[in-house]
Amino acid sequence: MLRVRCGNDNHGRSVVTVRFCSGCGVIVNDRIHTGGCAPEKHARRRRTQSTYCVDCGTRLVQGR
Repeated sequence: MLRVRCGNDNHGRSVVTVRFCSGCGVIVNDRIHTGGCAPEKHARRRRTQSTYCVDCGTRLVQGR
């Protein structure tokens, strides 16, 4: 469990619909299991300014 939360609200929600936090990349809901992501999906997430993929946890943006 993460001791210092990032600015993303997924850490404090009682019902989280994604596996990974888009801000820091830690698992916020370990009950959701997903497969690999397509590059197109990562490109869409980068355009929405997500630092990490909420499905697989891959870092999408370098240097933030």
